[in-house]
Amino acid sequence: MLADNRRHYELLVEMARQHAEQGDVERVLRTAMAAANYAWLAPVGLLSDLRLERSVVHAVRGSGRVAVDGTRSGNRVLHVLTEAYSVGGHTRLAWRWMSRDERTSDVVLTNQLGPVPQELVASVRATGGDVFDLRTTPTGLLQRARALRAHMDRADVVVLHVHPYDSVALAAVNLPGVRPPVVYENHADAAFWLGVAAADLLCDWRPEAQSVDVRLRGVPEPRIAVLPMPVDELPSAEGGALRHQLGIAPDAVVAVTVSADWKMAASWGRGMHHLVDRILRWAPQVSVVLVGATPSADWSQLSRRYPGRVFPVGRVPDPSPYFDMADIYLDSYPTRAGTSVLEAALLGLPVVALADDTESELVRLHQGAAPGLAGVHPATTADQCAVAVRRLASDSERRRRDGEAVRAAVLAAHDGPGWRAELETIYARARALPAVDVDQLGDSSTDDEEYGVLLLSSTSPAEASPDPRSMVGPLADLFDSTMECDLLASLMRRLSPSLLVRAASSWADQPDSTTRLLALAAAHPQLTVSLPLAAHDDGAGTRSIAVLTTLLADLGQTPDDCGDIRLEPDATDGSRSVRWDLVMTDQELDRLEGVVCSPMWREDVAVVAGRHQERLGA
Repeated sequence: MLADNRRHYELLVEMARQHAEQGDVERVLRTAMAAANYAWLAPVGLLSDLRLERSVVHAVRGSGRVAVDGTRSGNRVLHVLTEAYSVGGHTRLAWRWMSRDERTSDVVLTNQLGPVPQELVASVRATGGDVFDLRTTPTGLLQRARALRAHMDRADVVVLHVHPYDSVALAAVNLPGVRPPVVYENHADAAFWLGVAAADLLCDWRPEAQSVDVRLRGVPEPRIAVLPMPVDELPSAEGGALRHQLGIAPDAVVAVTVSADWKMAASWGRGMHHLVDRILRWAPQVSVVLVGATPSADWSQLSRRYPGRVFPVGRVPDPSPYFDMADIYLDSYPTRAGTSVLEAALLGLPVVALADDTESELVRLHQGAAPGLAGVHPATTADQCAVAVRRLASDSERRRRDGEAVRAAVLAAHDGPGWRAELETIYARARALPAVDVDQLGDSSTDDEEYGVLLLSSTSPAEASPDPRSMVGPLADLFDSTMECDLLASLMRRLSPSLLVRAASSWADQPDSTTRLLALAAAHPQLTVSLPLAAHDDGAGTRSIAVLTTLLADLGQTPDDCGDIRLEPDATDGSRSVRWDLVMTDQELDRLEGVVCSPMWREDVAVVAGRHQERLGA
C-alpha cells in the first residue's frame, strides 16, 4: 500500500511540475495542496518533498529574491493558521501563544472551511489585533498568497501554525521582496508537511523531533529551535454526574486518556487496547475512560472481558469534565498525546506513560515527552506501566505527591517567565537568520520506508491505496473540471498508453455526439473508439456501417483514413487499454476531451510514472 500511495503521490508531483513548466502558478499551488494533503493523510514514505516545494517557490518567486528584515519594531506578530477548530490542540496552542506574548497579535486564516472559533477571535482581540479570513472572498490560492504577504508586511515576526498541505503560506513567504522573519511551528512533527522552504526558523515543541527534521525533512540544524508548548489550566468542571452517567463504580479509581484515535491505534504490533488490557488485569480497582477513542471491536472485546471498567467515548467538544473525574492520567500509546497530557499535569493528575525501549529515532519521536514531562520516567514495558498504575491506584497520597511534582515541572517549562524568555530567544534567532532558500536546501530523504509503513499502520485503516481524487477536500470548489481531468489522465496514463472508449448503443441516433467522438479519435492516436452495432441493425451491420460512413464523410474522412474506429459487437483490446464506457452526453464528452487533451497524457509523463513504479519495486 505504501508503494501504491507513493505512485499516486508522484502523479500529483508531476502534475505540479507540468503546470510550473506552463507558467500556471495558480494550478501549481492547487496541485501542491492536493499532493501534500495526500501525503499527509495517506503516508508515502516521505516527511517532506523539496522537489514539490521547489515547484511552488520557483513558480511564485520567478527571478526575484527574498530577504528578511529582522529590525522591525512595530510590536506586532502575525500568526497564520490554515483552519482553526474549537476542538483540537493546535488552535489552542496558537491562542495560548498569543496570550503570553505582550505584542499585538493578528491572525490570518488561509483556508477556513468551518466557523471561526470565538475563543480564537477573543484571544486575538484581547491583544489588540484582528482575525482575517482569506476565504471570505472567492479568490484562488495565488490571490490568497498575495493577500497573506500583504498582512505579513505589516508584522515584525510571522508565526506559521499551518496545516501540512498549506501551499498558500509557502507561496506567500517566497514571493519576491523584503519580509519579516518567519517561524514555522512544527505541531505535526510526526507527519509529512509542506513548508521546509517557509521556515526561517523551525520551532519544535519537543527535542526528539530535531534528528528527524534534519535527516528526513532536510532542515538545516541551525534553523531548528525548541519551544515548550504553552498550556493553560482547564476551567473547573464537575465530573461527578458524568461518572454516574457512564456507570463507573463509586469506589473505582479512574484513569483517563484524552487523545486522537490514530494515536491509540496499533502501529508496530501493539495499540492502546493492549496496554489497557494489561492495566485492567493488574489493577482490579481501576476503570479506564478513553476520550477520542472510537468504539471498535477491540474495545468491545475488552468491555466484555472487564465489564463496566473500560469506556471509549469518542471525540468530545469539551474534555474538562473527564479530567475532573480522573484520578490518574494515562498517556496514549503508541503515540503520546500533545496538549492533553500537559493539561492533565496542570490539574495535578499523576501521569503514567509507556515508551518502548528502542533505538528507533522514529518511534522515539512518536513517544517523546514534552520538556515539562522530562522528569516523568515512562515505563518501557506494558507490565511496568500496569504496575505504576496499580501503585497509584492503591495509594492516594502517592497520587497527590506525584501530581504536585509534575504540575510544578510543567508550569516551570510551559508557562510564566521561563516560557516567555524562551519565546524571546526564538524571535531573536529568527531575526538573525537570512531568508530560507529552497535552492540551498538538499533533497528530501527517501531512505526510510520503514517509517512510512509505521505511519501507514496507525493512520490509514483503508485496505487499499486511496484514489487521489478522494483526497482533494481542502481545495473545495477550486478542484475544478480541468484539474479533475488532469488527475484522471494521470491515473489512466499510468495504467496504459491507450484508452478504449466503448460508446453507448444509442450512438447511431446521436449524430452530433458521435461526430464529436469520431473527431476526438482522429486527433488523438491514443484513443480507440469501439462502437456496438446500432439498434435494430441486421447481423451484417448494414445500418451501422451506413451511419458511420456518413458521419466520417462529414469530417472529411473515410473508414480507411480515420482514427482507430471499430465497429464490433463487443469491445476488444481491453487487456492493453484502459476502458471507458461512455454515456453519449455533452458533459461526458467534455470530460473525455479534457482527459485526452490533458498535458498529463503524454509519453514523458508515463515514463516518469513508470520510473517511480520500477524504483518502488512494483
